[in-house]
Amino acid sequence: MGKKSLLFLLCLICPLAWGDGRSAGQFSEILSRSQLMCASAMVYFNPAERTPDPRGLNATYEHLNMMETYMVQLGQPEPLVQPLRAMKDVLDTLDQLPRTKRERYPELIQQLLSHQRQLQQAAATAYASAGPDPAAADLWAQSQALATLLLDYQVRRYPLPQRAGLTLTPAQAKALDQVIEQRFEALMARHTEQAEVLSKAKSSYLFVRPQLQQMASGGSAGSGGPEFYLNRASGDLDELAAAVPTPSP
Repeated sequence: MGKKSLLFLLCLICPLAWGDGRSAGQFSEILSRSQLMCASAMVYFNPAERTPDPRGLNATYEHLNMMETYMVQLGQPEPLVQPLRAMKDVLDTLDQLPRTKRERYPELIQQLLSHQRQLQQAAATAYASAGPDPAAADLWAQSQALATLLLDYQVRRYPLPQRAGLTLTPAQAKALDQVIEQRFEALMARHTEQAEVLSKAKSSYLFVRPQLQQMASGGSAGSGGPEFYLNRASGDLDELAAAVPTPSP
């Protein structure tokens, strides 16, 4: 599909969602979940793992299923549906592939990431045009930022055929880390009634932050992984954003 057709279709979609906080939230979750889905897929479909943790596969399909639900609720916008459908096809191929053929995992994960970038671009345009509620926008932005760092971490440690253009530069990673830290402070000051949940999300991020920074600077992954912590923190932030009262028109 050409760029002009893509933009035209988005123009048809966005007036329906303009100023609709729920639609903006769904577009934002697609931005976050598409990244989290790929990160979880890389954990489970790691060719070096002979007996991967099934929770990685469960998390992957959970993100996919939620995005498919949002697509239905948003009216099946083709610019978003097409790349998501392609991601699902790749995931199903991965899931049906015998572990004895796990040497094919990297090429399929590469395809998954390519489709995710297409979905990311379309969802970002739709999200911006949906007019997100400023009261919830910072929560959504924080969720997206945590998902971005988790995906960056997994891309760096996964044996991809081609990694160029898929990772943050050291300067970008450092800047995003600083934004996340400052935004957590602002969120906790603004949403004092949600201090416990925000504090937990911040603690989760700070717990895995050294690993993220080590990988972003070219170091090794170390033991353990940030998947559980950042998946949970991103989801909690989305739940808080959904609970923010929508201002009356």
